Amino acid sequence: MPRAAIRDLPFRHNLKPNLGLEIFRLTELFDRVRDDSLETPQRPDFHTVYIGLTGKGSLLVDFTAVPLGAGTLTIVARGRVQQFTRQKGLDAWLVLARPELLTRQHGVLDTTWERPSVALGAEDSRDLRALAEQIAAEQARPLDSVQPPLLAALFDAVLLRAERLARDARPAPPAELARFFTTLEADFMRTRSVAHYAKRSGLSARRLAELVVAHAGKSPKKVIDDRVVLEQKRLLAHTDVSVKELAARTGFDEPTNLVKFFRHHVGVTPLEFRKNLPSARRS
Repeated sequence: MPRAAIRDLPFRHNLKPNLGLEIFRLTELFDRVRDDSLETPQRPDFHTVYIGLTGKGSLLVDFTAVPLGAGTLTIVARGRVQQFTRQKGLDAWLVLARPELLTRQHGVLDTTWERPSVALGAEDSRDLRALAEQIAAEQARPLDSVQPPLLAALFDAVLLRAERLARDARPAPPAELARFFTTLEADFMRTRSVAHYAKRSGLSARRLAELVVAHAGKSPKKVIDDRVVLEQKRLLAHTDVSVKELAARTGFDEPTNLVKFFRHHVGVTPLEFRKNLPSARRS
């Protein structure tokens, strides 16, 4: 069966297109979308926060099953590939937010957080549900000049609560390092040169290494290579791209060089990786 390409999902608020934030219930989403498009891989250009209400389930985020449902806070940063599975009794508040809405950096929006989910105690669950209800109530009001900054502040409060609870998430990168990650997202498909990223970040290679190791616990080269490998895995899992096409799309002049690179980092060849994928993760 052919794999479905990863669907890029733009932010779209039909009633308030310039607001930059939308909140609704997961059950509303399932009622609204009756076809199988939610089960296909999608890459939103916005951040998504799931504040669990009822039931127990999971969401597939870049090859990892992440918990959803009662007593759970799940955060999927912009650009990560996710897939839903319809699960009976599962409900949550969904808060969708454009990155421009944010007034500060948040570590819980780090795209390398492997399992971006937090188990909530009763008090934290109650407080986060109350914040979601405040966001929903404000969204229902007529749009005025106060609404966008007020919603941004409420969303910021949700993320700050998440940062207090998410002990395995990294802190937000320092401002000096933020340009490196922005440049990496823009350029990783065409170059893996540390010198390129240092120059574009306005840093010396040595200073970049110091900052990246302090923040991520690994070298800039490893961070760059890991980002390339993640995209290669996504393409192998969610599309029918050939090894030759994969090489061209991810910055390799020869397929043999791609195979060596992939085997070095993953331990198997690209085709072996695709063959070994669980059927539920093939789209």
